[in-house]
Amino acid sequence: MEKPCKTRMIRAGVLFALAVMSVTGVFAMLQDKAILPPAREYVEQSQDKALTAFITISVVKGIVAVVEGSDVVGIEVGDIVQPLYDAIDITWKVLAASLATLYALEVLLVLCGTLGRFFLSALFIALLAMQFTRCDILRRAAFSAGILAFFFFAAIPLTLVVAGHLSEGYSKNVRLEFDSRMEQFRSEFQERVEEIQDGDLVALENWPNLRISFPKIEIVKAILIDMKELVEKLPELLFRTGVTWLLDVALIPMGLLFILYKLALLFMGSVFGSPATRPRKLPVPEERS
Repeated sequence: MEKPCKTRMIRAGVLFALAVMSVTGVFAMLQDKAILPPAREYVEQSQDKALTAFITISVVKGIVAVVEGSDVVGIEVGDIVQPLYDAIDITWKVLAASLATLYALEVLLVLCGTLGRFFLSALFIALLAMQFTRCDILRRAAFSAGILAFFFFAAIPLTLVVAGHLSEGYSKNVRLEFDSRMEQFRSEFQERVEEIQDGDLVALENWPNLRISFPKIEIVKAILIDMKELVEKLPELLFRTGVTWLLDVALIPMGLLFILYKLALLFMGSVFGSPATRPRKLPVPEERS
C-alpha cells in the first residue's frame, strides 16, 4: 500500500484543524460577531420603516375608501377618486408583502447561524476524507456542502448588508417624501371624512328669513378639488415607493445572490468538477491475435 505523501498529510492536518474549529463553533462565533450583526441591523431597521409605512398607508386607505364609497345627492365621489384608491391599494399590498418578506429574512438569518456552521463542517470533513480516498460520492458531497456553506455562512448576510447600503442612495428621499405626503393627507382628510359621516345633508339657517344650505355637498366639493390634484400627483409617488420596497427586499438581494451563485458554481466546478459528470474511464485496447 502506497504511503501518503508529505503534502497530502499537511493538507489533511490543515483540514482536520479547520473541521475541529468548525465543529466546536469557532467559525460560528466569527460569523455571529462580524457577519450577521450588520445584516440583522438592516433587517430590523427595514422592518421598523416598513411597519410604519404600512400603518400609515392603511389609515390613508381607509380614509380614501370612505370617500370612494360616498354618494351625496347623486355625486359619485368614488368615480373621481378610484384611480387614487387603486394606486394606494397596490402600494398597500406591496408594503404588506415587503413586511412579510422582512420577517422571513429575520428567520433566514437565524437559520444562517445554524446551517452555515453545519455545512461548513460538512465541507471540511468531506475534503478531509478525500485526502485518503477517491470517491465520487465524497466529491459530490464536498461540492454541495461548499455551495451551501458559502450561501448560509456568508453570501446571504453580506447580500443583505450590500442591499441596505445601496438602498440609502435611491430609496431614502422617496420614503421621506412618502411619509410626509401620507401624514399630510391623513391630517387634512380625516376631519373632512368625519364631517361627511356626521354632518347634515340639509340645514336651515337665518330663521325666519329661511335659507337652505347643503353642508355635505360643500364638504364633498372641497374634497373633490383636493382629490383631483392628488389623483394627478400621488399615484406616481406611490408607484415609486412600491418599486423601492420591491428593490430593497426582493429584486436586489435576489439578483446579488444569483450572481454569487453563478460565481460559486464556477469556483467549485474548477476545484471539484461538475457534480453531474463522472470521471470518464479510458477504454481498454483490445488485444490482437
